[in-house]
Amino acid sequence: MKRPRFPRSPLHTALWVDATFELVGGTMLLALRGSVADWLNVDRNFVSLAGAVFLVAAIAIAAIGFKAEPSRSVVSALAAFNALCGVVIWCVVASKWSEITPEGRWLVAAAADSLIAVALLEFLA
Repeated sequence: MKRPRFPRSPLHTALWVDATFELVGGTMLLALRGSVADWLNVDRNFVSLAGAVFLVAAIAIAAIGFKAEPSRSVVSALAAFNALCGVVIWCVVASKWSEITPEGRWLVAAAADSLIAVALLEFLA
């Protein structure tokens, strides 16, 4: 029995990178929700909701990645959404910069930049 090769195409690679990012991000938000809430000066429930959204996104993106040939339009739409989320996160952080601890600034910068980098990868794929 021949094992399938993963990833099969650049689209698959981009999708698996995105799904992995979402999985790691969601897991970290849920595991560290108390600290993250303190760093960002937000409610713990907000952090839990954000973590859950990341995990649901990871599952949905992985499902798309399992398709034999993912739709380029779906991947482009996903890339646009990732880029938009990254920009929105930066805008929100900029407006609340003085209320966020240095740890929170670092965390949010890493997340926003990662979303934008994943979006670029998906656009290039």
